[in-house]
Amino acid sequence: MDFIRFSLKAACPVLLSLLYYSIYGLSLRSYVSFSVYTLSSLTIFIAALYFSGIKKDIRTLAAFFIYLFTYMSVYLIALGLNLNTNLIDVVKGLDFSLISLSFVITSIALLGQKNCHLSFVKGLVFVIIVILSLLLPLIFESYFVATGSLLSSDIIIALAQTNPQEGKEFFLSNVSLSWGVAFLFLVFVMLLNIFALKRVQMSLRVSKSSAFSLLLCLIGAIVLALPRMDYLPFSVVNVTSKQLDNFNKYKELKNIRAQKLSKLKGLTQNNELADDPGLYVVVVGESNNASRMSVFGAVRNTFPLLKKRVLNNEAFIYKNVYSSWPQTVQALSYALTQANQYQSIDVVESYSLIEIAKSLGFETYWLSNQRKFGMYETPITVIASTADHEIWTNGSAKMEGVYYDYELVKRFKKIKVDKKALIIIHLMGSHQKYDRRVPNEFKTFKTEDSVIDSYDDTLFYTDYVVDSIYKEALKNKNFRAMVYFSDHGEDPYLMGGHDPENVTIDMLHVPLVVYLSDSYKKLQPIKAEMFKERQNAYFSNDLIFNLVISMLGIEGVPDSENRLDLLHKEYDINADSLKLMYGKNTLENIKKQK
Repeated sequence: MDFIRFSLKAACPVLLSLLYYSIYGLSLRSYVSFSVYTLSSLTIFIAALYFSGIKKDIRTLAAFFIYLFTYMSVYLIALGLNLNTNLIDVVKGLDFSLISLSFVITSIALLGQKNCHLSFVKGLVFVIIVILSLLLPLIFESYFVATGSLLSSDIIIALAQTNPQEGKEFFLSNVSLSWGVAFLFLVFVMLLNIFALKRVQMSLRVSKSSAFSLLLCLIGAIVLALPRMDYLPFSVVNVTSKQLDNFNKYKELKNIRAQKLSKLKGLTQNNELADDPGLYVVVVGESNNASRMSVFGAVRNTFPLLKKRVLNNEAFIYKNVYSSWPQTVQALSYALTQANQYQSIDVVESYSLIEIAKSLGFETYWLSNQRKFGMYETPITVIASTADHEIWTNGSAKMEGVYYDYELVKRFKKIKVDKKALIIIHLMGSHQKYDRRVPNEFKTFKTEDSVIDSYDDTLFYTDYVVDSIYKEALKNKNFRAMVYFSDHGEDPYLMGGHDPENVTIDMLHVPLVVYLSDSYKKLQPIKAEMFKERQNAYFSNDLIFNLVISMLGIEGVPDSENRLDLLHKEYDINADSLKLMYGKNTLENIKKQK
């Protein structure tokens, strides 16, 4: 009889864990699995209450209310921010909150056994259990207190792509009273829960082995939930994990894509450019807001050199250009590859601009004043790694590095190439800590608004750097064209400058400038004329790949569509069809947000 009881106690955690594994595998999308999940959660909670012998009084009710309210506040925040949250999502969250509370109750009951004399150890274990069980929801809630938005997978990815030194710099540059309040909030709520749960009276009604069996059930339910849990914070972590996995897959598939390209039939350059030793340059700005650039209508003269180029008919500017996403990695993962908002092409399977150019004999270069991440490698680093030559001026652990952007001009001067070449130059531009991006002699604007002054100084300096790159390119007899665009815009007053959870038009409005040489205009007169005609067209920077491929005269790229090529007569993107935020928003909606 004892053996049977023991077997049942041992089998219970296994069977229940398998049940939860099956439910989580269904992602709770069906009403059947959702109902089973809810019923089992309630059953576990009732069992935990019975096993623990909890005294039913006001202290117990208060402790449970505080704990569950702490867990469920993330949904109140989500509803308050008008995020995509419905009643079923809230119930799923409540279900998991009950499982978590059941785990804490059972653990406390076991710790409270009279034959255990290690009071200090028991107390310490109790505190650790409560902290670990509440840490994730409290991190999300504290982030909301500090920033007014809910922590998202995009924010976590951005942080994951920094090393500890950069994280420290980010914190120091954005530290404010709100972060101090958020920290005090986290500590207060944690202590409140610890105090409330400590006052709950309970006396274990069953044997320790039975209670331990229930505890194993709860551990299995929680651990198996982590990869697929529908509780909101876990869902965000889960999405983040999948995105990071996709980035890793991009790296793994790099060699496979190279083999596919070598066997690709029909990939050619048009007759006029096939044997031409042309030099093409793509300059990628950082956090440049077109609305604050004088050449696009801003009052301050932030881009005087570009304005002269435009007046001399050396450059074309495009006023209706927007970023696909207000963060570097997401924006450039699209801009520099086939992936875009208008087609179902996965980033991990898409060819990069560098890969396509290399396959047709272009000598490819990547110059960057941003950091080349090591263990924090990003898709941008992976894209850069496919180039024939990589030059990274920032070899330090610090975001501001050693050099200002003009160092890239110096490195660009040293490149000697007498065959067709594509050179991509990634600036530090207007990255946060604006005052550190600009040499003293370029700190031009001085008013009472130091934030805007410093940001506009970065634009003024970027104008000088981009123009210097253009002047150096002109010295090469084979220079044909140069494209300058920014990864995303910037709202200088917002913490971090760009936040997908609080997106504004300033974060997405970006410059696009094209410089054409006389030789290119002669080689490609139709495209040169199209560059001129399309200056008022609507364009999102995830189509930079299509634009540059067309400019290079490359034809036969898989999955290419004329409607997405700015230089083609069939291009049909307009203000209504323009996609933003990875296709989840429109220009009209973004303009309404302030």
